[in-house]
Amino acid sequence: MKKLVFTFYLVCLSFLSYTQNYQITWQNCFGGSEIDYSMDIVKINDNYLMAGICTSDDGDITYTHGNGDGWVIMIDSTGNILWQRNYGGSLGDWFVKIVPTDNAEFYLIGLSGSSDYDISFDPYPGSYDYWIVKIDIEGNIIWDRIVGGNSGETIWSGFGTSDGGVVAYGWTYSDDGDVSQFYGGNDAWMIKLSSEGDIEWDYTIGTDWVDVGQAAMLTSDGGYLMACNANMLGNNTGNITCTPHSYGWNEAVLFKLDANLNLEWQHCYGGSEHDGITALMEVNDGYVFGAYTGSNDGDVTGWHVGYNHLGDPEPDAWIVKIDFDGNIIWQNAIGGSNGESSAKNIIELNNQDLMLFINTYSNDGDVSGNHSMSEYDSDIWMVKLSSTGEIIYQQCFGGAGKDRVEYGVIMKSDNNYVIAGQTDYGPSYDVGCTPYGGNWIDEDWWVFEIKDTTIGMQENFAVQNQIKVYPNPATTELWLQLPENMPFNQAQIELYSPTGKLLYKAKPSGEFHKIETTHMPAGLYLLRLWDGERWMTEKVVVE
Repeated sequence: MKKLVFTFYLVCLSFLSYTQNYQITWQNCFGGSEIDYSMDIVKINDNYLMAGICTSDDGDITYTHGNGDGWVIMIDSTGNILWQRNYGGSLGDWFVKIVPTDNAEFYLIGLSGSSDYDISFDPYPGSYDYWIVKIDIEGNIIWDRIVGGNSGETIWSGFGTSDGGVVAYGWTYSDDGDVSQFYGGNDAWMIKLSSEGDIEWDYTIGTDWVDVGQAAMLTSDGGYLMACNANMLGNNTGNITCTPHSYGWNEAVLFKLDANLNLEWQHCYGGSEHDGITALMEVNDGYVFGAYTGSNDGDVTGWHVGYNHLGDPEPDAWIVKIDFDGNIIWQNAIGGSNGESSAKNIIELNNQDLMLFINTYSNDGDVSGNHSMSEYDSDIWMVKLSSTGEIIYQQCFGGAGKDRVEYGVIMKSDNNYVIAGQTDYGPSYDVGCTPYGGNWIDEDWWVFEIKDTTIGMQENFAVQNQIKVYPNPATTELWLQLPENMPFNQAQIELYSPTGKLLYKAKPSGEFHKIETTHMPAGLYLLRLWDGERWMTEKVVVE
């Protein structure tokens, strides 16, 4: 009997190791009556600096130059605005990335179609070009630089370098100006600036067809890893020589360069449908990339079957680990039947597990708990993967409308994150604020902090068993009796499967609450009750 009790106790502890629940500790919405879009966030001591785009000229926005500006906000540790500022000109500008420097200055990497106001000099008027702005901690411009050519560019990513400079990455349509090599159509294009804004070098990946750059990084050996999503429908001239899995659809291509921009290797990844890379990260034994895929062949297995109204496959988020030579170690296509965005945020935890933040339109397959009212709206989907690529935990954040995130995730610890995304509907479910222009009308920045409320539960496991449940074991139904004087408006009930998957979530309306168990497989489950301050747990057996 003692051995049985001890085994039962260990099983319960294994529940707690996999069962997590992240609660929002604070949140705020920022914006005006038009569309305002958050892109990135960085932590500065106890404050946060965020950047994106605003098209509003009211609400939290005090001044605009016209037709959309790059918008930067500094907030404190609980989401209160310390200062905000618009950057740009009269024809449309925005930022996609913030790159901190070692001396409390910041690069804002973006795009500009303007030639006036904050744009000090535009050598290529009439086109959208990369716009890199260096600011101090109070938001004052130190210098700005337009780079590109006369046919235009699109920006997507960027990063800092060890010498204090900055790299911008996206794609170009130009065969002149600062673009030293152009293969045709549009090419993935990377350019390096010094800390003073001088051009030092540029590098192009492409064919004579459509090639876009969405992710690049500085590697630990001083080199560079560049992702190009290539459509090899043309004559396949250029510098992409790896063999694609399809022609006419996007292929995910990686280039590894040394510190002198010499090519060390290149690889094609994907299957017979659209595939592309949007995030890169180095780990101790290789690299991990975040991608999207509509394939279920070639390098891809496990795609969740789903098609849109045109008959095209809905993409999964595709996570792939490769070694330092580009060979696949493992891969996992995660999501559901309505489609997911690529994982632009991949974070390595202390135990080498991975935390991902993805936008999901699904509520099946690997996804549960999506709050969206329609298949055209999304939630922010947090997914934890083991170091070998298996899903450990997942949770959705959002309201009834469209909620999403681009690069805006900060890890404060393995179990504590700040997310800068956007929403178009609230208050609803997790969204506690209302978009300035009203629901369904525009998108505002939605910024919130989450913490895992199960931390410390193991140590307090015995004292937390204060829930009355009956019958236990249960067959067709389970009744939960809440403690006396519990505030029902703050309470929350959750039931988890033996693998730690959230099966049931509800808010009680009275002292007694019923859960149907007729269709639940026999086994051991974990019931949790949030009383507004802490979690209480109880083990439940279903026969």
